[in-house]
Amino acid sequence: MVLLVVYNQAYDDCGWEIGEDVEESGCEDPKICNYCKVVYVKAEGPSDTLHYLWDFTKKPSILVAATPVKSNLSISWDQFKGGNNKSITFSEDPVYSFGIVLDKIWEYNDVNDTALMDWTNTNSSYLRALHMENFNWTLPPFMNESVANVESIDLKVVASSYIPRDSTAVSGSITLGVDLVLDRLNTNSSFTNSRFALEVLLASNDAFNTTATIVSRRSLDDEHSPGVFMLMDLRTPKAESGKGGYLQWRPVAYVAKERDLSNSTETRSYGVKNVTDHTTHLNNTLLYAYYSSNLDNFLVQSTAVSFGLKEDGFYKKTNYTSWTFMMGYGTPPDEDFSLLVIFVISIGLGLPALLTVISGIVMAVRRISQKKDDLYTDYEEEKCHSLSGLLSALHMKNVEAQYFCALMKKDYLSHMWDVEMRVEF
Repeated sequence: MVLLVVYNQAYDDCGWEIGEDVEESGCEDPKICNYCKVVYVKAEGPSDTLHYLWDFTKKPSILVAATPVKSNLSISWDQFKGGNNKSITFSEDPVYSFGIVLDKIWEYNDVNDTALMDWTNTNSSYLRALHMENFNWTLPPFMNESVANVESIDLKVVASSYIPRDSTAVSGSITLGVDLVLDRLNTNSSFTNSRFALEVLLASNDAFNTTATIVSRRSLDDEHSPGVFMLMDLRTPKAESGKGGYLQWRPVAYVAKERDLSNSTETRSYGVKNVTDHTTHLNNTLLYAYYSSNLDNFLVQSTAVSFGLKEDGFYKKTNYTSWTFMMGYGTPPDEDFSLLVIFVISIGLGLPALLTVISGIVMAVRRISQKKDDLYTDYEEEKCHSLSGLLSALHMKNVEAQYFCALMKKDYLSHMWDVEMRVEF
């Protein structure tokens, strides 16, 4: 099956054009079309064109190429089916290209419950390789999900658009979300504590003596991965300048279909290492069909990610593990705050600020009121002294004068009539 998806980036409201066995693919032989499991996505921008091609014919592979505007992809399907080199070409040479191959699923026997895979231990009692080309990959109807109740390794690839914050970067782009699900896998009967890891091969047209890097950084948004505030980036050498490729993921996997904190476990990354025997590892893959013998001059490396955490019960506890990573061209995107996160932050910062303002207003009003009370008290003191003088002139005792002053301080107006009556008497 051949699927062609065209994404025209020149419009604000972008639509997807989808076709099965379309003429634009150039695949005319039904036998070849049914044999090849290829999906093609193209993003056409004002200054460049991005091509995303992924293939599930044998080893799952993804190729990303940035080309000049209006550049077209051509596939020689007879040659591609035979695994021959240079069966994929572009009408204009790409400015940059890179790709990945999901090479192996590693099963290792974690007898010490360390959740760390030992690459140096190749003993069959510890490590077993599940080669991806040995799986029978099938494409369900487009945009549908597989629900077969059988042992399976599911791969879901989703293309979505985003606009980078950096105005000098590609004018809008596409990221691919790759979702790996290990569901009810039959583990090695001799392994008591099985865990799994994924090995990924990376190739790009960077020089062979350069290297990709893995960078970990903090994130403030955990909406899609509750409780996880870290991001991992695997960057090709030119990614730092915004003209390279990247993989991005959070160091978390899930042991149930409900992806919440209670069902989460950790992932471990193992750096990158060079791949020397290119032909053996990349033969009959999408990357070999495009790069062919040029791989000797280009960057080819591998990395691995394992799934599991100490004392989490191993894979056998749930017989389910899922992990997601993103793939794209340019600079790894910084995650924008979601509306929910913005709302929570606004409440968290705005409410204390509002309470502070209200408290300030209340204190200011109380101080003003206190000053008025002080002024009124001074006024009453003067009245009291004047009244005391008057009472003394009337030959009243000092105690009585103090009584009248107390009345004046307590409520001058309410007791004025009583004072006058006492004076007259």
